Amino acid sequence: MANEEWVHWARERHLLYQPLWPAMATAFRGGGLHRGGMRTITRGFSGTFGGLPCFGYLAGAGADPSGELQIVGLRLAGVTFPMLSLQEADFVADEPGIPIEEEFDLRWRVSAAHHGFARDVMSEAARRLLIDVVPDFSHIWFERDAVLLSARGDVSTAAVDRYLGLLRALVDAIPSRVLDALRPRPFAPALPAYQQVSRQPVAPPMIARTQLVSWRVWAARRGWLYYDNAREIVERFNHGPVPGGRFTDAFVGKFGTLPCFGWRWIAGTGPRPQVRHVICLRQPGLTFPTVRLTQEDALLAELVGRGDIEVGDPAFDDRWRVTAEEPEAAREVLTPGVWRLFASPQLPPFGQVWFERDVAAVVTEGPIAPESVDGYLRFLHDVMGAVAD
Repeated sequence: MANEEWVHWARERHLLYQPLWPAMATAFRGGGLHRGGMRTITRGFSGTFGGLPCFGYLAGAGADPSGELQIVGLRLAGVTFPMLSLQEADFVADEPGIPIEEEFDLRWRVSAAHHGFARDVMSEAARRLLIDVVPDFSHIWFERDAVLLSARGDVSTAAVDRYLGLLRALVDAIPSRVLDALRPRPFAPALPAYQQVSRQPVAPPMIARTQLVSWRVWAARRGWLYYDNAREIVERFNHGPVPGGRFTDAFVGKFGTLPCFGWRWIAGTGPRPQVRHVICLRQPGLTFPTVRLTQEDALLAELVGRGDIEVGDPAFDDRWRVTAEEPEAAREVLTPGVWRLFASPQLPPFGQVWFERDVAAVVTEGPIAPESVDGYLRFLHDVMGAVAD
């Protein structure tokens, strides 16, 4: 099918079309992608489908005699899946599949590193969805934060629409308790066994070109936009001049159904500049007063006095310094539900939180790894929910 037809298809669905997408060459290895060596990636798209980030691309054959692969995927921000793959049952595979349910096993072969995860994710609703599907594709599989499908041959745009619908319905069929267990909580103990082995190590703080590349790859894997220069993002957020410092890179995407964005900026000069990250979550329809929270300096508070807004909770007021133009409006935002979130032992480390227009944001005290972003976005999502309540 001519690329012009794919461009038109993507435009109709408000998707971003990528004529070449080399960043996806090593993003995923399941679904048959590991065969064929380095594949050329063409004809890609990214955007949203059913409220979730979606993406797709055509992976060239490389050395794979079976030919090229059309990949379609949906991302679940904040989730890290153990590897799991589904194929049509052919009963000639080298290894038996994981037994799920007698009738289902006659139609589908499930392979996974963790049998418990396979049985949990293949719920009754998921089995009911897949039992009558006649696959015209090779694999459905779970990898990183995505549910993906690969198909061989000349795949039409209509088939891609159908594949996206199937993946979206499969996501809906996954029990919420399974998704909750798979969301990495780096500040909380006791994760399920199948999640513990799939955690990725957090990169050490550093200001190096290699880290800039890691943020680019991280954004590409999620189907998010990456910017080498964050200035435009910062200007759009500030509606005017940007604060001092040197800006590096930025990302824009969706966390669940809410828009999110963030950037990194460097303050100071010399061999040890201060690196901070600003991570923001938007909830269109909400309007926050401008409120800023910083960690209280106990000595200054004792010697000089607070002189700022107190919300009425001693523990919160002792720890957080609140500034706002309208004290009563700030107290309406900082409800008891919000106090409890700030007192949580799972609270990610940061130096500031602020609310402005329809955005809640955190500012870190130092550099963070890309894998830490979900923890901050989850915290902001919980705060917004508490404010809305």
